[in-house]
Amino acid sequence: MLPKFSVKKPLTVFVAMILVLVLGVVSFTKMTTDLLPSMNLPYVIAYTPYPGASPEKVENTVTNPLEEVFSTVSGVENVTSISNENVSMVILEFSQDTNMDSAMIDLNGQVDLVKSKFDDTVGSTTLMKLNPDMMPIMMVSVDVDGMSQEEISTYVNDEIIPSLERIEGVASVSATGLVESQLQIALDTDKIDSLNKKIKANINSELDKNEKKIDDGISKLDKSEKELDKKSKEQISKLSEASVELESGLSQLSSAIAQIQMMDSVGDSLNPTISDAKKALNDSESKLKDFKNKLKIAEQNGLDTSILKENIASLESTIKTIKISIENAEKGLNSSSASLGQLQAQQKELKSQKKQLETAKSTLNQELTKASIKIIQGKSQLESAKQELNKSREEALKSADLSSKITPDMINSVLTAENFSMPAGYVSDDTKQYSVKVGDKFTSIDQVEDLLLMSIDGIGDIYLKDIADIKYENNVSKSYTNVNGNPGIMLSIEKTSTASTSSVCDKLNQTIDSLTNGNDKLHILSLMDQGIYIDMVINSILDNLLYGGILAIIVLLVFLRSIKPTVIIAFSIPMSLLFAVVLMYFTDISLNMISLSGLSLGVGMLVDNSIVVIENIYRMRNNGVSRYKAAVYGAKQVSGAIFASTLTTICVFLPIVFTDGITKQIFTDMGLTIAYSLIASLIIALTLVPCMASKLLTSADEKEHRWFDKFVDFYETLLEKALSHKSIVLVSALILLCFAGFSATRMGTAFMPDMSSTQMTATISPKEGQELTDDDLQKISDDFVKIVGKIDDVEGVGAMNGSGTMIGMSSSGSSNSMSVYIVLKEDMKHSNKEIAKMIKDDTSSLNCDISVNESTMDMGSMVGSGINIQIKGDNLDKLQDISKDMVDILKNTDGAIDIKSSLDNSEVEQRVSVNKDEAMKYGLTVAQVYQQISEKLKSETTSTTITSNSNDLAVVIKNNTSETTIKDLKLLEIKGTKNNKDAKVKLNKIATITNATTPASINHKNQTRYMTVSASVDEDHNIGLISRDIQSKIDDYNTPNGYEVELTGENETINSTMKDLVLMILLAIVFIYLIMVAQFQSLLSPFIVMFTIPLAFTGGLLGLLVTRQILSVTSMLGFLILAGIVVNNGIVFVDYVNQLRLDGVDKRTALLETGRARIRPILMTAMTTILAMSTMALGVGMGSELSQGLSIVTIGGLLYATLLTLFIVPILYDIFHRREMKKIIIDDED
Repeated sequence: MLPKFSVKKPLTVFVAMILVLVLGVVSFTKMTTDLLPSMNLPYVIAYTPYPGASPEKVENTVTNPLEEVFSTVSGVENVTSISNENVSMVILEFSQDTNMDSAMIDLNGQVDLVKSKFDDTVGSTTLMKLNPDMMPIMMVSVDVDGMSQEEISTYVNDEIIPSLERIEGVASVSATGLVESQLQIALDTDKIDSLNKKIKANINSELDKNEKKIDDGISKLDKSEKELDKKSKEQISKLSEASVELESGLSQLSSAIAQIQMMDSVGDSLNPTISDAKKALNDSESKLKDFKNKLKIAEQNGLDTSILKENIASLESTIKTIKISIENAEKGLNSSSASLGQLQAQQKELKSQKKQLETAKSTLNQELTKASIKIIQGKSQLESAKQELNKSREEALKSADLSSKITPDMINSVLTAENFSMPAGYVSDDTKQYSVKVGDKFTSIDQVEDLLLMSIDGIGDIYLKDIADIKYENNVSKSYTNVNGNPGIMLSIEKTSTASTSSVCDKLNQTIDSLTNGNDKLHILSLMDQGIYIDMVINSILDNLLYGGILAIIVLLVFLRSIKPTVIIAFSIPMSLLFAVVLMYFTDISLNMISLSGLSLGVGMLVDNSIVVIENIYRMRNNGVSRYKAAVYGAKQVSGAIFASTLTTICVFLPIVFTDGITKQIFTDMGLTIAYSLIASLIIALTLVPCMASKLLTSADEKEHRWFDKFVDFYETLLEKALSHKSIVLVSALILLCFAGFSATRMGTAFMPDMSSTQMTATISPKEGQELTDDDLQKISDDFVKIVGKIDDVEGVGAMNGSGTMIGMSSSGSSNSMSVYIVLKEDMKHSNKEIAKMIKDDTSSLNCDISVNESTMDMGSMVGSGINIQIKGDNLDKLQDISKDMVDILKNTDGAIDIKSSLDNSEVEQRVSVNKDEAMKYGLTVAQVYQQISEKLKSETTSTTITSNSNDLAVVIKNNTSETTIKDLKLLEIKGTKNNKDAKVKLNKIATITNATTPASINHKNQTRYMTVSASVDEDHNIGLISRDIQSKIDDYNTPNGYEVELTGENETINSTMKDLVLMILLAIVFIYLIMVAQFQSLLSPFIVMFTIPLAFTGGLLGLLVTRQILSVTSMLGFLILAGIVVNNGIVFVDYVNQLRLDGVDKRTALLETGRARIRPILMTAMTTILAMSTMALGVGMGSELSQGLSIVTIGGLLYATLLTLFIVPILYDIFHRREMKKIIIDDED
């Protein structure tokens, strides 16, 4: 239908071709160019910083909780983690059908659940989807003549990075080697001690004043006590005297009374009595005078005088009475009876006074006793106050130590709270609304220094500068970058996921040129440029494509010996390619190594259909058929065969949907590209070719082919003999097949072949057991740069400390290493492998380990390269023992070099084993002991950020007081309780402290610990063969119970990918058979054609053996392609035999006639495909190694299978087709 339509309406075909031409050119100019296809890998990395934490602490605090919650997320297949010092990284592998956007949401939710349990110092967990776009597309070094590292850093930050980040398509620019400044607040022990002394002196001064007051009070009480004792004695003495006097007065009154009584009886005795009374009166008056003197003294001393006053009053009354009595006695002796009554009354009064005096004496004693008690109590209270004062002095001096109060956490809290600025809301007046902003952030070091921490009475305000040294610090001593012998900065540039790598790199190079033009001091060297590499690879592939097309046209010209049919085929090649490009553009396939390799492979195959059609038209035309009929019927006659052969080639890529992982991600583009090429070639063969043939093949004269006719006659003779001696031919083919199969089992394997590149990398690290300081390593690196820079093919060398790429995050290695980028000249005279050997030889004198990666574009690095042994188990010590055994196994394996183990980066630690029983005596658990040790050893705290001179500076608080030696650790006082009282105990009393070796990182796989032992393979050995040898040794190793040793690395990827490809090949064979059944309407004819597939595999394996190539993934892809294209010739052959037999020709004649008729198109299609791939097979051009194995397999298989197809297929046809074929004719009426 299509040939007839095309011949009848040539202008329609012309318009369609113009559309294809225009759309193809536009599509090609708009397609993005990348190194590899866009790959959505089902991996997520959870990155969590934990400053100051050891690997085991990171494992227990961060990694384990994250692994537990992540394992519950739907779609997670494997959870791998690396717990390094200061950081945790968990790598999650999802199933291929997982929606990664939904998975990211679930993961964030799980992080929110667990982060509340983290320590305050644990940073935020960052989730990143792993994608090849994360890899930098360009690495450049920057150095400026006459500038120091600090000046270059400022220049790069201010000028270079902003210029590059402004470029469309650039996602980020990361710098390595920058001098990073920070504001360091170092707590000064001397300043704090000086401040403590002031505070203690102030406390002592205040307490000394109070103590003096107490001592003065005690002294006064002592004096008062003495005075009271003295005065009390005096009072008691005086009261005693008064009592005696009263007794005397009573005695005298008694005498007077007795005298008066006697006077009543003896009147004459009255006068003497009166005389005695007068005498007593005189004595009383004298005593009254004494009492008054005593009263005066008592008043002066402040003593109680009430009793004395009563006694005086009593004496005065007595004296008065005596006087009156004397008067009365004198006035009337005769009234003695009345006087006697009065005296008796006076006597009674004196007795009352005596009683009062005794009461006063008793009261005085009581008061004196009370006063004495009060003095004693006062003294006791003052003594107690003095004791409390002394006790308070000890506590005050102890609490006055600011060392325990001024900590990094305290400074951090104050800084964060004071360095605050935040909008609080809005206020408004009648016309405007104003935002309210509270606070101001620090803008200078002076403001930080003048930060008020506290105020203390007697001391005053205490500022941050009073207790710490505040200064700017940078990492210039730790930062190292050497670019061709000069200090410099490395810049790593990443693109956005949708941008074209080549386009972004072109823009970057243009910007770099504009920066360096006019500035002779500025040097920007490209250390790695994917854009240049992509351009070189694409140009190489396009050259191979062009050469292949030219060679295919030459083949046509040689076989047809006619310009016109050759022109038709030559015109069909670009049209088919442009048609394929249009399909690629509308299905979002970029121009990359894989898709362009598919196009290049398709060049040889896409002319097959056109060759079959034009050859048949040309043959019919030479047989006298008119050009229009020949064009229509010549194409129609072979349309079924070429349709079936096209389907068989396309269907080999259909099983790729049943694979997963990187195999599917990479080779989908190649499969689709080849399929598009073949679909386009089929359409072109059935439209453009008949249309152009009907116009150009005006002449029917076939030119003479003497040499080819002789070759055909020779072939016919051989075929006839082969049909007569079938067993010899079949047995020979079988023997070759067995030989090739046996050789394949001994053939080396690899995931991807090593690819040439103008960029190489190297790593400089200490030898096993060697300790190198940073200065030592930098000196070695300087020497390395100098030595490598002298190699002819080297254009530039750049070295920097540590890992310079993001992939370095996942490394378990130590930062004690140097990464080196080596740029080679585009016109280099030696191969990458030769240059790598030169580098190793020239630097062998350096005292270090040097590992050289021959190409930065090695695709094997995406899946892990070399040998990798994983040892899984729980106990780290046991894992270390097994790791040592695995290292010994690798050392005894030929070809294994650069053997590395997790133990290589082990660190010596002080292991504190707490005696639980001893610790519990102080109420301490192991966790509590750990907490106190951890707090003591904590040295740095990252606080807030301040902006100074438009630069954001991190504020780091360093606790100099926490620098602890091993001796200090042993004598560290741990606070606990004993007998319900606070107590302290030295650490070495409750724990044993020993040296131990621990890994620099702790790895987990599905929540099980593992350690790794890895090695590279030297250039004389193969990864696959060595892996088999190592696997057999691992199988013989006596692995302890509960532990597992597994060989992973590149070999694991190879085995997994090979299984996928074998599955694809088997499914492809089934599909091919079913398509041929539909084409031939026979179960037997396809079976015959299927025998060409093992012939092709034999040729492919022999091709690898002859060229000394290894069996890689791309080689296996060659076998897959072979299965689809090698049957094409068989289909054409069997289809033509069946047509002849249906026309009544006997079987033997039909086979011989088919051989003569179809040998030319069979050879032409085979030769065009073979020659089109020849440039790739020869490894011509940059990056051709990727397709070299595939091309060799295809060429070897096609060459061998084509030759044997011309014999094996006829033989098998002759064996299996024994029945006569009948043509089924259906009448119109039926």
